[in-house]
Amino acid sequence: MLLAISPANAVTINRRFSLAYFDVDVAYPDNGKPGESVTISVVATAKKDCEVQDLSVELFAYSTAGDPRLIGSASVLKQTSAVSGNSFQRTVAIGIPADVPRSFLMAVVSENVRTYSYSYSYYYSYYYPYWWSYNVSRYWWSWHPVYYGYRTYVDTVDKETGPLTYVLATTPEYTQLKANYDQLTADHDKLTKDYNKLSSDYSTLTTRYANLNEEHQKLLKDYEDLTQTLNITKTTLVLTALAVAIVAALAYLKKKGRIVISFQPRAKQ
Repeated sequence: MLLAISPANAVTINRRFSLAYFDVDVAYPDNGKPGESVTISVVATAKKDCEVQDLSVELFAYSTAGDPRLIGSASVLKQTSAVSGNSFQRTVAIGIPADVPRSFLMAVVSENVRTYSYSYSYYYSYYYPYWWSYNVSRYWWSWHPVYYGYRTYVDTVDKETGPLTYVLATTPEYTQLKANYDQLTADHDKLTKDYNKLSSDYSTLTTRYANLNEEHQKLLKDYEDLTQTLNITKTTLVLTALAVAIVAALAYLKKKGRIVISFQPRAKQ
């Protein structure tokens, strides 16, 4: 059973590394970002009986120069006897360096295994006891097998390399585009601010224009009213002056006797 992988929202990927004596299943998140920590789960299953000197997983990240560098390791087994079918599990958290470029993390799974073989050999040794009796020698021969056991061992080293989590680091192109985007955003914000100010000024001027236009229309109406009143007043004054002149003229003529003015009521029929 594989353990949970972090970050929690990442998709889990499983990869098998097939070595001479072990199948190693590695579970890891499909991607991660610089500065994040990812959790790698390892399950090693023995394919043959053996004595494990070391079974480990090393994780490498590329530098900005393109060279791999070790960022973490996990020792799954060390100095342990394993029987075919045995499983061993290990989980390790790995921090992704902040300066890793966009690339894969690389895993190197290696085993150092010792196996033994036995052989036997024997040979016959013999001896003969003897004694002297009456000047006659008697000999008895006896054969005895002697066994020798030999144990020999062979050390096997095997490793396999493969990609794991993909690092979502920024690229130079992204950095340039991000800088351009930030500049455009700043310009847009400034233009928006300027537009809002101009819009506010326009609204203020529109309000002032409406108020001035209203005052202008009111002044026009007052002017028309004053003009009409002035015309009436002028007409009245002219008529009044004319009437006064007529009356004065009539009075003058009457006084001179040149004109007789009589007012007689109209006779009723």
